[in-house]
Amino acid sequence: MLADTLAVIGLATLSLGTIREADGPVERTFLLRNEGEHALCLRQGYTSCGCTTIAFAQDSCIAAGDTTAVTLRFNPRGKSGEFFETGTLVYQSSSSPSGTSRPHVTLSLEGTCLSSEESLAQQFPVRVKESLWLSANRFDLGIMMAGESKERGVVVLHRGEKGDDNQTYDRQERVTVRFAVDAQTPKGLQHVQQPIRVQHRGQTVSIPITLDVLVK
Repeated sequence: MLADTLAVIGLATLSLGTIREADGPVERTFLLRNEGEHALCLRQGYTSCGCTTIAFAQDSCIAAGDTTAVTLRFNPRGKSGEFFETGTLVYQSSSSPSGTSRPHVTLSLEGTCLSSEESLAQQFPVRVKESLWLSANRFDLGIMMAGESKERGVVVLHRGEKGDDNQTYDRQERVTVRFAVDAQTPKGLQHVQQPIRVQHRGQTVSIPITLDVLVK
């Protein structure tokens, strides 16, 4: 056996993938096993950034062969782009004299964080104006025959609207776009302009939506 060693079971670095600031904190739990011959006592934990916390049973002792759980929690508030945050756990063998050097194990979380603005830009890539965004303004309806109808949903984001409490909020509105093929609809590939109308800051705004359809 390795003397007085606390080893990570599995990966010491876990990927969170792409996360969103708006979704709040994310945490992962690591399992560590005492690979030594003596009990190991958990003494201290610290992290690379205030955005990350480490949770463990401080001053508990792990018997030889036993395991313990350590949790890293990453708060993405104010973060954007790639991140790599670490948590370090300091421990000490029960057989070590007081005051001797203490070994440690380092755990990590990595990934990419989308800020609230970046997340909105992904969800609503079409900007009609700075305060009015769309989830899409063009749809492919495929092949349609006479007598057939189809519909698609457009999500409209109204940014910075004032509520009853005089605070500003982002409001989402779903609008349905419908298209029907009748006997007068020309055959072949059509690019149909189908406007939607929404109430935005006290005004009616007409927004063109393009429907691509092959009529047969």
